[in-house]
Order: sequence, then C-alpha cells, then structure tokens
Amino acid sequence: MVKEKEAKSKKKPVRLTLRVKWSVAVGLTIFLTFIIFAGIMYASFYNNLVNQEKQTTKQTRDLIVQRLSGFTNNLKSGDVMPLMMPEYYQNKDQNPLTSAFQDTIVSQLSRSDMAVQIYDRDEQQIFSSQQTKRVTFKSDNHAKLQIIRQNGKRLIVATRPIYAETNRQLIGYVFIVNYMDNVQRSTQMLRLQMFVLGVVAVLFSALIGYVIAYRLSKRVNVISDTIKEIDRSPESAARIPNFSGNDEINDLADQFNQMLDQVQRYIEQQKQFVGDVSHELRTPVAVIEGHLNLLNRWGKDDPEVLDESLKAASQEAERMNSLIEEMLQLTRAEQVESKNVQEITDVREVIMGVVDSIQMLHQDFSILSDIEMNADVSVRMTRNHLEQILIILLDNAVKYSTKRKEVHLSADTTPQEIHIVVQDFGMGISPESQQRIFDRFYRVDKARSRERGGNGLGLSIAYRLVKAYGGQLTVDSVEGSGSMFKVTLPTISESIPESTDREDD
Repeated sequence: MVKEKEAKSKKKPVRLTLRVKWSVAVGLTIFLTFIIFAGIMYASFYNNLVNQEKQTTKQTRDLIVQRLSGFTNNLKSGDVMPLMMPEYYQNKDQNPLTSAFQDTIVSQLSRSDMAVQIYDRDEQQIFSSQQTKRVTFKSDNHAKLQIIRQNGKRLIVATRPIYAETNRQLIGYVFIVNYMDNVQRSTQMLRLQMFVLGVVAVLFSALIGYVIAYRLSKRVNVISDTIKEIDRSPESAARIPNFSGNDEINDLADQFNQMLDQVQRYIEQQKQFVGDVSHELRTPVAVIEGHLNLLNRWGKDDPEVLDESLKAASQEAERMNSLIEEMLQLTRAEQVESKNVQEITDVREVIMGVVDSIQMLHQDFSILSDIEMNADVSVRMTRNHLEQILIILLDNAVKYSTKRKEVHLSADTTPQEIHIVVQDFGMGISPESQQRIFDRFYRVDKARSRERGGNGLGLSIAYRLVKAYGGQLTVDSVEGSGSMFKVTLPTISESIPESTDREDD
C-alpha cells in the first residue's frame, strides 16, 4: 500500500501541449471579444426597440387625448365607443382626416400586447381594449410615461389627463400599458442568433488556433529533437534546419545554431588543447624524468652530473612554463568574440608605444617606423590584443634577423581599413613553409627556433586574434632576404590620411 501511494504521488502532472493551450487561449479570447461586442450590440438594439415602443405608446396616447378633447363634459362610454371601436368606422360620409386619425388608433388597439383604457374624471373606467395584467390605474394631473418591471418583464405605462379644448376642464384620463411582446420576441431571437454565432465563432477560432499552434509546435518539436540529439552526442553536427518565414522562431533557431557552432568550436579547441599539451609536454617531461633517474643513480655523488642535470631540468621546466602560458594565450585568442568587444583603441598610440618598448629591449637593433595615419584613427578591439599582435610580429622579426639588424614597421589607412606591415631582413621563409607558418607549433627551422626560445605558437596567436576581429594576417617572404607580415584591420574612423610622420628609432 505504501509503495502504491508513493507511486501515485510520483505520477507526472497532467501535461497540456502547446497546441491545446494555444487553441484554448485563442478560443477564449475570441469568445470574450465576441461576448463584449455582442453585449454592446444587444444593448443598443434593445434600447432602440424600447425607445421605438415608448415613442409609439406616447403617440397613441397623445392621439387619443387629441381626439377626445373635443368633448366639453365628463366623458361617457357612449361618447368614447364610436371613436374606439372599429365597427363604427364604416360610415362613408366620414371625414378622410378623421378616418386616417381613427385608423392610426385602431392599428394600435389591434395590438395584442397593448392595453388602452379610458376613465372619466371620477376615475371610472368607460373603455378598455383589453384587461391589464395586475397594473392598476392611478390618476395624475400630469402626463407620465415610464417603464416598470413586473414579474421579470419590463412594461411601458403611459397616463395623461384629458382636458376639454373649449373650457380646459378635466373630462377624463387615458391609461395605456404596453407589454412589449414584440420586443421580447425580437430580443429572444437575437439572443438565440448570437448564441449560435458565438458557438460557431469559438469553434472556428479554436480550429484556426489549433492549426497555427500545430505549425508553431511542429517547428518547436524540430528544435527539441535537435537538442535531444546534441544531448546524446555533444560532438554531433546536427543543426536546426532553416524554416520558412521570418519570425521569432527563425531568429531563435539561428541563434541556437550559432550557439551550437560556438560550443562545437570550444569542444574542438579543448580537444586540440589537450592533444597539444600531451604532445608538446611529453619531451620536456621525459627529459626531466631522465635527469632525475640519472641523479638517483649516479648524480648524488658526482657534482658535475648533479650540476648538469639540475641546469637541464630547470631549463626544461622554464620551457614548459612558457609553453603552457602561450597555449593558454592561444586558447583565449580563439575564444575572442569581436561582437562583444566595445573598447575603442587608438592605433597610432599603440604602435608608438610598442615600437619604443621593443627598441628599448633590443638596443642593438634599429627599428624604423613609418606611420601614415591621423591620430584619430581607431579600431574596435582591446588595447592589449593589438599590443600583443605587434609585439609578436616585432619580436619574431628581431629573432629571425641575421646580419642586418634592422626592422621596418609601416602603417597607413583607407576609409575602411588600416594596414600595418612589419618587415625584417633575416633568413626568410620558404614557399612551402609559408602555407603552414600560422599553424600551431609549426617551426620553419626547429633546431634554430628552439635556440631562439620559440614554441611555434606566437604567429598562431597573432593570426587568430587578427581573424577574431575581422582582419587578415598575411606573409610575403623570400628565403635569404627576409619576411614581410601585413596586418589588415577594419577601422571605425572615416579619416583619410593627410600627413606623413616618419620616426627613426
């Protein structure tokens, strides 16, 4: 029993799909909108009918008063009956105006939902077209027209005293009760029609909502299936297909695909980083391990072996530290997203600062700078990344120079781009090596590169930084004559160079 209760308590709650929710929401929205407008239309229609009935009742009352006001004494049944009963209208000699007047009254008296009663001045009934239903006459010296409620129904009650035209003496009263049966039938028919139309509108809107929700949920299901596939295999190349139309779901799919591409790049970078670390650190670790074994066997008592092993181990440890630092820099360079960078960097200022720093470190070199750009030329990138690119290129130019200890740096600009060129006059690069110069850990001359302290990562870092900011890094080199590296970056300034500044450091 306990297990059954626990199993019941763990049951998943009822899940309403997006289609059902959307259909219900659209249906209710349309229904409520229809109810509001139908209510307004119904009230307007009902009020118009009631106003028409009030106007008809008032006109009937006033016509009867106008006709009976021709008498001079207290009204009697014999005076009123000829004017109110249709069988007295057959006199051919009757005045046409009187006939028209009487026809108007007769048409109202013939209505089954209108009761007309006439009383004398003593409030004695002398004429009645039909008996009123629990509505009693009350005399009043003023004309009245009001709506009352009886047994849940609204009635129009009209009263008016009758005065003789000649002496203005009270001779009787007119009392009319309009039950508005026609209004009730019309409003009942209207309510029935509105109900039918409301049901049809709700069903139709729910169907339309379901179709729309089905189309939307179909695309959402495609996104969900793609996420599940990525969850099963993080390295999968599955992506959300392009949907027809241009809406928020398409934007979501595009952003999700971009996120997957970025995650995929990070996974590949992580795998490559781990593979590079394991490959590049294998040699220094083996060297350190070999020297430690040598010390353990013979070096404890041999000062020369001890000193040599310690120097070798220290050198390899230093190289390992440098290698790890450069690999971390390379990983960070690959993760740069230029669209998220808001920093603006003054290109001329950074170039001058880096040239001064390199010249100070290598005083035996002559670093010539030729900067043809205005002071307001800027790029959208972090300052330290631009400095890092220039330092890598200038440091490589110094390292791989041979007899001619001279490095040239030039910079110019166009309305859309800046161009920075670093040229050395050293050993140069072969055409085959130029194709791979920006690959990680690639060295043109591994032996000589190791002597200069290089790990083959500097140009890879510079290349990926330039590429991350929408630029290009190219090389043009001739073996034995030197190399020329050109950096092209998009500028955010529309300045056109107007002056030329040359500095010889």
